[in-house]
Amino acid sequence: MSDGRDESTLREQARAWYEANWDPDLTVGEWFLRMMTDRWAYPSWPENWWGRGLPTPLAKVVREERRRVGALGPPSGIGPSLLAHLLFDHGTEEQTARYLWAMTVQGWTTCQMLSEPDAGSDLAGARCRAERDGDEWVITGSKIWTSLADVVDFGMLLARTDWTVPKHAGLTFFLIRRDQPGVEIRPLRQMTGDAKFNQVFFNEARVPEADVLGPVGSGWAVTRTFLAHERNSFNPASHEGGPFGKVPLDARVGDVVADLRRPMSSNASGRGIGRILDDLVDRFDRAHDPIVRQQLAALHTQRQLMTYTNLRARAGAGARPLPGVEGPISKLTVSALTRAQREVGLAVQGPYGTLTGTHAASPQFQYFALSTPSISIAGGTDEIQRNTMGERVLGLPSEPRDGADRPFGETPATGSTT
Repeated sequence: MSDGRDESTLREQARAWYEANWDPDLTVGEWFLRMMTDRWAYPSWPENWWGRGLPTPLAKVVREERRRVGALGPPSGIGPSLLAHLLFDHGTEEQTARYLWAMTVQGWTTCQMLSEPDAGSDLAGARCRAERDGDEWVITGSKIWTSLADVVDFGMLLARTDWTVPKHAGLTFFLIRRDQPGVEIRPLRQMTGDAKFNQVFFNEARVPEADVLGPVGSGWAVTRTFLAHERNSFNPASHEGGPFGKVPLDARVGDVVADLRRPMSSNASGRGIGRILDDLVDRFDRAHDPIVRQQLAALHTQRQLMTYTNLRARAGAGARPLPGVEGPISKLTVSALTRAQREVGLAVQGPYGTLTGTHAASPQFQYFALSTPSISIAGGTDEIQRNTMGERVLGLPSEPRDGADRPFGETPATGSTT
């Protein structure tokens, strides 16, 4: 079956399929199944895994035609955008088929379980242990900063299976069911008032051997694949635009589309931070302040450069950064832009910038301002991104890694634990 590798042919094929198949009276489950079966849900996925093997710019063409007819996109989130790539690169045939189908047709959701309370940004310093018990693994330990851990079906877990080898060599990657004995979720309250992160405690939770992703001891290689895609805004599956999280599969798909659109059109929470910032400038009459104008001009330049770079990279026009550093560059750019927006917005308000909640000139902006530190932390701190670029791109000396070649059980962080 030809997918038409030129844009015009592909656009005609995608338009014809969506016009013929989109039906708002279908259930969500029926619509997801139809898209997956005909390989239009994730066109950038490999052809042998319900995709079409399309490069990023052509996958975007399919997305444009889907939006043109108003059809619901496929499930979004870290399952289709991240776990899928781990399965393509490290999973068995059985694992890949089972989990791709579960995430896209059966509504399963996932979260990442990598960070630990005592490891900081050193993911390879994981102490959460996994011990083999027959054809299962017994998990004991803790993970932290885990988004959605209280609602997902399973997690992507990095655990230590060998304490006698250097830390990077003794790790294994698991896919673990959340709703089971021995898994406890505790929410973590943030300064925004939300509790979007959690700490997860494992007390002899179990993972079958069939859910070990990659060979035992290869967990760091799987984790590096995860991080490369997590930090990369050029990852095409992260831009499909479908619903995040749980969605009722028996709901009428047209109603779900209407619900997803409603906040953007009738609720101010759907408005972008850029527009809210413009409103604050007008409200506080700062549009003629030369310093504010200079800051706004710098923000505009940053946004335009980021948009131009992303578009060029997705179009394959030669602007794509060196392989392996798309993620760090993209993440650092977003972190810098987010902080700049926060600083301008608070400065414009003067003393009113200290108010929050219903007292604030813009509760939305104050919420954004309080949440901005997370952008520089989640997915690897800005410092980690700079280390990556310095060592892998600029060839700078690596940071000292004390004990990296010793058995992990003998390192100072773990004492004589074995």
